[in-house]
Amino acid sequence: MHAENAPPPGAAARCTDLSENGGAPRERWAHELGVGSAGFATHDLDTDPESLCRARAFVRASLERWGLESESCADDVALVAGELASNAVCHALPPTGLPARRPTAWLGLARQEGALVCAVNDPSPDVPVLRKAETFLERGRGLRIIDALSSSWGWSPACPGKTVWARIPVA
Repeated sequence: MHAENAPPPGAAARCTDLSENGGAPRERWAHELGVGSAGFATHDLDTDPESLCRARAFVRASLERWGLESESCADDVALVAGELASNAVCHALPPTGLPARRPTAWLGLARQEGALVCAVNDPSPDVPVLRKAETFLERGRGLRIIDALSSSWGWSPACPGKTVWARIPVA
């Protein structure tokens, strides 16, 4: 397990507010991560059954736009982003039968020197826990996959909820 899995001291004082910019955290996240807008992309998530499919398409389109679709890391990035998004949709968003009026969680991708950071901001304060994989269960392996494919991962408190992130090396 990576040491970055716990928030740094004083992390509670830094709080991303999703209501800023009309609910889009793009500029705020880019600023906090120290990346320019051209190296940052966001996509909304909700409980609509097609939300995860759209999130995976967003990741592939972002990688293509940045010229990274043929890199050896492209599949790892897509899988990690998909697992982060799936965890938010399955565990952090309130179940509803109707599409949300506005996004309730966000997926962000940030290009950094030698890496790509995938982050998901959701409204749940529940901390992600890396669990022991149960042999016969079909669920519960998402954070294990993220842990195996990323150079580091962790979470930070946000207002409301948390941001879970993973850093994937890019050649």
